[in-house]
Amino acid sequence: MTENDTISWEKDKLSEWVTLDGKVSNRAFLFADGLFETMVYIKGNIRFAEMHFERLVEGCRVLGLSTENLSSMDQISHAIREKYGERKVLRIRWNVYRAGKGKYTPQSDDIEETLHIQEFLPAPSVKQSAYVHPEIVLNHSPWSHCKTLNALTYVIANRDRALMGMDEVLLLTAKGFVAEAGASNLFWTKSGVFYTPTLATGCIAGVARRAILEYLENKGVEIREGYFGIGELYQADAVFVSNVAGISYLSYLEGKKLGQHTYSYLNELFDF
Repeated sequence: MTENDTISWEKDKLSEWVTLDGKVSNRAFLFADGLFETMVYIKGNIRFAEMHFERLVEGCRVLGLSTENLSSMDQISHAIREKYGERKVLRIRWNVYRAGKGKYTPQSDDIEETLHIQEFLPAPSVKQSAYVHPEIVLNHSPWSHCKTLNALTYVIANRDRALMGMDEVLLLTAKGFVAEAGASNLFWTKSGVFYTPTLATGCIAGVARRAILEYLENKGVEIREGYFGIGELYQADAVFVSNVAGISYLSYLEGKKLGQHTYSYLNELFDF
């Protein structure tokens, strides 16, 4: 398997690329007009498959993309099993974007799809250093909770993080409320209560975020979603970020040590 492998299934879904006569139809490339899901393939199936599918369908609704010919999770899992078997643990990126031509005004709401497949790397259990980005902020919009192909905010935030030699970057709203991390949702705890920013901050409705919230709710743990200042994190018993790769606890934020409590039972959600 190459570093970035791609497979297709059922019908041919190749895109038409730029030619000298000006014919273009890849709206993912031209306008970031679409969505993607980052998923984990394990034991022959997609982990959190139902949640991923529901989020993608919600994104299609918001962007006005047709789901009439959208592949099912069973079709995707079957295609991966056919090529890689059931033993591999893989990182799957499912891209769904608007087909057809047009410029800012699309001429169709039909979709095209691709799968990109890589070896899976779990999230590190601890990220030592984190900082708050001083310039990049998040804003709420009708699609801010969706995982769209327009990820430039997170690309630049993580480029800046890497240049600074940091392990994590946190993003605020324009009003200064904490929103999320560079590629993860944000949680913290205090006196047994779990906190996380509301989706109204402009953060993405992460699948891992949903899995954690539902898991805690089923255990009867108190959860508070809302608008919070960055100062809340310095008073917390633990601060962690989450995505489908797992949970990472933050040790230091802006050079200040954070609470170091851990919650091993949450690892059950991400165990192999």
